[in-house]
This record gives sequence, structure tokens and C-alpha cells, in this order.
Amino acid sequence: MDRLSVMWERFSLSDAEGSSFVVQDSMEEGEFFVATRFYTRRVLNMEAIARTFKMLWRTRKGFEVRDMGNHRVLFVFLDRADVDHVILGEPWAFDKHLVALKEVEKHADIRNLVFDHTNMWIQIHDVPFGLSWKAAKDIISVAGKVDESIQEEEKFEGSNFLRFRVAVDVSKPLCRGRKIVLGNGKESWVSFKYERLPNLCYWCGKLTHMDRECSIWTKRKGPLLETEQQFGSWLRATTPNLARKTVVRVASFEKEGNGVGDQSTVKTPGG
Repeated sequence: MDRLSVMWERFSLSDAEGSSFVVQDSMEEGEFFVATRFYTRRVLNMEAIARTFKMLWRTRKGFEVRDMGNHRVLFVFLDRADVDHVILGEPWAFDKHLVALKEVEKHADIRNLVFDHTNMWIQIHDVPFGLSWKAAKDIISVAGKVDESIQEEEKFEGSNFLRFRVAVDVSKPLCRGRKIVLGNGKESWVSFKYERLPNLCYWCGKLTHMDRECSIWTKRKGPLLETEQQFGSWLRATTPNLARKTVVRVASFEKEGNGVGDQSTVKTPGG
């Protein structure tokens, strides 16, 4: 059934109904809005949501939670820095289910917003030795749009993986990896792993529902076996410790004016 807010276009309006009122109220100073879509079928409890994200976000000036219906929730912040912190911290989850975010202006029609993307850190594993960042970025591009603004210090070069910030389309299955062809013509496979990955469907690979809600499950007449699942917990990645160096680059050694005959002494245990 169409909502009245849409049906009015078909109505024959009276003079009173058709007299437009111009809304002129201004945004309160320091109010910022983030609309969210909770990808769970459970009834949402605003107090539980407030408690959960209070602990997760630890905002400087707090926020307000408003139930907008249809599993959409509006968060009202009082500090621009808090909004930036929340947006940059994606992905977020509630009860292990994805919460998609979108910053909006005041009076936005939240009921009709499309929440089809979330930002995630994706690790590329089993990469060929010496793979460049540019080549790795081109490989990971099949998983979504790569964030080009990530600073060098936020990247992490592990012993066998690279990581990128990617805007993932949640209406599509997660990308599990990509086939590549090496310079010698040999085919290989690189695997994608996702940091802080919420619940996902192991049948179709989407973040928007669980296994028992998947059309593959509901339309199948016979039993489904776990061995038939195309996705699994192996897509989850451990978030790396960015402070721990796993690759160290050493500059060239140059003697500094102590004479040709001067030699450095290296002490060894017991020496």
C-alpha cells in the first residue's frame, strides 16, 4: 500500500490542503545527522542501540538515537569530529549484523534512502613476491571502489598480505579473491579477507541476511549440505597491529670520517 506522502500527488487538493507552507527553520548549531540501516530482522530496541554504540564510539559530545521505522535509525551528533570518527570506523555491526551508514542533511527522506555500500578494510593474501601497490590496488578493485585518500601510515605491509580500504556493495556477494596471471604466464589465485566482518550468508555471500533467510535456502526442495556453501568464516581477517613492523627497510651504510683504519666493534654475548 502506498504511503500517504506519495499518494498526495494523485489527490484533488482543497484550497486549504494545496496552500504550501514554506519550512524556514534552520539547523541547530552543531547538529550532524547519520542515517543507518540495521540489517537484522529482529525488532530494534533504541535503548540497547544507544548503550551499544556509546561503548563502541566513545564520542566526545554524545548523540541522540531516533527510530525512523523499517529498521532505519537516525543518529544526531553534536560534534563534527564525532561524525568523522564514526564514518571512518566502518564497518559497524549490532548483534553481529551489519549496520550501513550514510551521512545526511536535515529533513532528508530517510525512509527512501538506499543503503547499498559499506566501507571495509580488505586484505589481499597469497600475493606474489614483489607485487607493487598499484598492481595490488588494481587486483582489489573487483571488490569495490578503493579509497585513494588513505595515508601511507595507515597502510600495512604484512609478510604475505596487503590491505586496502574499499567501498563494498552490500547488495552483491563478497568477492572472495581473484585469479591472476603472472609474468611467466602461470595462473595463480589471491585471496581476499575482510577485517571486522559482520554476519554474512554462507550460501550467497551477501551481508544483508543470514543463511536461513537466503533464497537459495528457501527455494531448495532437498537438504543443503555445508560442503555446498561457497562462502565461510575463512573470509574473516584478523585486524593487524599497525604499530608492529613486519617489514623493515634499511638505508645504505656510510662511514663517517673516522679514517680508513677505523673499525667498528660489535659486542657479542660474553665478548
